[in-house]
Amino acid sequence: MSFARKHFVAGALCAGLTALCGSAAAVDLSLPVTGNLLGVVTDSTGAPQMGATVQLFNKYQRVVAKTLTAPDGRFAFGALPVDLYSVRVSLATYLPAARDKIAIKPGMDSILRIHLATLLSSIELNYTLPTGAMTDDWKWVLRSSPATRPITRFMPELSSDSERTIKPRVFSGTHAMLSVSGGDGGLVDTDSTQADFGTGFALATNVFGSNQIAVGGTLGQNGGMGPAAMGLCAVYSRNQNSPLAAAPEITLTMSQLAFLGPAIPGMQMAGSSTALGGTPGVRTMSLGIYEVADPIEGVHLEYGMTGESVDYLQHTSRISPFARMTISAGVFGNFVAAYSDGGRPDELTAHSKEAANELQNEAGELTDALNSLSRLPQLSERNGRLELQRTQNYEVGYRKAAGGMTYAVSAFFEDVSNGRINVAGNLSALDSLDLLSDGVSATSTYNIGSYRRHGYIASADERLGDHLELALAYGRMGGFEENPGATRLNQDDRNVATARISGKMPGTRTMFNASYGWLDAGTIVPLHVFTTQNVYVSPGLNIDIRQPLPSVFGMPGRMEITANLRNLLAQGYIPVPNASGQSLLIVQAPRAIRGGVNFIF
Repeated sequence: MSFARKHFVAGALCAGLTALCGSAAAVDLSLPVTGNLLGVVTDSTGAPQMGATVQLFNKYQRVVAKTLTAPDGRFAFGALPVDLYSVRVSLATYLPAARDKIAIKPGMDSILRIHLATLLSSIELNYTLPTGAMTDDWKWVLRSSPATRPITRFMPELSSDSERTIKPRVFSGTHAMLSVSGGDGGLVDTDSTQADFGTGFALATNVFGSNQIAVGGTLGQNGGMGPAAMGLCAVYSRNQNSPLAAAPEITLTMSQLAFLGPAIPGMQMAGSSTALGGTPGVRTMSLGIYEVADPIEGVHLEYGMTGESVDYLQHTSRISPFARMTISAGVFGNFVAAYSDGGRPDELTAHSKEAANELQNEAGELTDALNSLSRLPQLSERNGRLELQRTQNYEVGYRKAAGGMTYAVSAFFEDVSNGRINVAGNLSALDSLDLLSDGVSATSTYNIGSYRRHGYIASADERLGDHLELALAYGRMGGFEENPGATRLNQDDRNVATARISGKMPGTRTMFNASYGWLDAGTIVPLHVFTTQNVYVSPGLNIDIRQPLPSVFGMPGRMEITANLRNLLAQGYIPVPNASGQSLLIVQAPRAIRGGVNFIF
C-alpha cells in the first residue's frame, strides 16, 4: 500500500472516530427538556378507581390532554414540556378534585396521589427521578396513555335508537354550604358590608353535565339599624368537560343593603322628605359577563363588563368594561396588560389562577357566591346627590415562575372621579353634603372628588411543599396625608409593603392566611387591587382562620369554624384636630373582628 493511500485511510479512520465521539458526547451532555406526570386515583379507602376522567390544563387553563384511569387507577401524561400545569379529576358519584401549579421538571417524574371522596377530595404531589427501578406497570401506563398515542377500538354496532341514546343526569356534583356568622359590621376598606349577625347559604351543581350553576343568599340584621340586609346571587358557566363551545360566565346579583343615612345625626338627606329614621335601604342589581378568547398561539384574552344599578333616594348606574391580555414568552415568563373603567374588575381577580391558594379554594364557588353578596357598591354623596366612584385604570405587569417561586412586577395609572376615604370621630368640620354613613360600622364615607395617581409594586411568592406559601411585596403609589391649616389633603407617592403566609396544618387541617401591610406613617393610600399579579396590600395585621370539625353523631357533611380579623392592631388611624379640640379620624382600614360556623355538605 502506498504512503499516500495509508495516509488517506488513517485520516478517514480518525475523522470517523472523532464524529462518533462527538456524537456520544452530545448525547451525554444534553439536558432533558420534558418530564412525565404520573398519577393514581383511589377512593377514601384506598381502592383504585377505573374510568376516572383526568384532564390536563396548561397555565392558560386550556385543555392540552385528557385520559381515563386504567383498571388499577393509574394514568400518565408523558413527554410534557417543562412548565406549570393543572389537573382536574372527575368521576360519577364523587366530588371532583383539582390541583394547580404542578411544576413539570426536566427529566423527572411528577407523581400525583389523588383521593376522591363524596365530601372532600385531595391530591398529593411529589417528584422522583426516573431510574431503572421504575416498575413495569408505570412503563405500561406511559406506553398506553391516550396522551402519548391514539387508541382505536372497534365497537359493536348498536341495534336500536334507544341504545344510542345517552340520558345524562339532570343534576350531578351537587354540594352546598350554610354559614352563620357574627361580629363587627362593615369592612369598608374592601367595599363590602356584613351585618352584626347574619346567615348565608350557597349551592353549586351541574345541570345535564355541561352547565355549572351556583346560587347563594344572605340575610343579616343590624340591631336597631333599619331593614335587614338581604341578597341573592346566581352564577352560570359552562362545564369544562362540555363538548360545546364555552359560553360566557354570567353573574346576576340583587340585594337590599342595610340602612344608609347621613353621618351627622339629625341631618336631612338631600331629596328626602323623611328624617333619619324614615330613610329607605339601598337596593342594588348588577349583571356581569366574563368571556375568554385565544386569538393566536401564546395570547390569552379575558374581557367583559359589569352593569350596576343603585336606588337610594335617587337612582344611579354604572357600566364597567374590563379586559386583560396575557402574552406567553415561554421560558422568559408572561407579559400582562389590563384595562378597566368604572368599578373594580372583580371578575378578573376571581379568575386569576395565580391568586388562588389552598385556603381560598377549599369551598370554591360556594364562598365566591357568598362573597359577591357582601360587596358594597362604591357609593358616596357629592353635593347631596348619590354617586358611584368611577376609576379608569391602566395596568401592565410581568411575571415568571421558576420552580416553586413566582416573581412579578406591576405598574398602574388610574384616573378617579368621586373618590372616597373613610372618616370617623367628630365630623362637624366636613361638608355634610359629601358625607355618607354605611349604616353598619362606626366609619363614614367622605367624597374627596377627583384625583389621579400612579404606582408600582414588585412581589415574590414561594410555595414550600404542599402546605405552606410565603409572599413578600414592596412598592410606591400615590397617597394622601394631612395638610395642616387646609381643608384638602396633600397628595404624594408613598411606600407600601406587605408580607403574607398561608397554608394548611397537616395534623389539625387548620387553614390560615395571615398578612401584615405597612404604609408610610401618617398617610392614607387608597386600595388598588392588582389584576396582573397576586398581591393585595391590606393595612395592619389581618388573619383568616378556618378549622374543620369532626362529624357529630355520624351526620352527613362536615362543619368548620371561621375567624376573620381585619386590622387587628387598629393601625393607620390619622387624627386631625379641629378648633373645638375634638379629633376627626381619617381611617385607612377600620378594625373588624368576625367569627362564624360553616356547614358544608
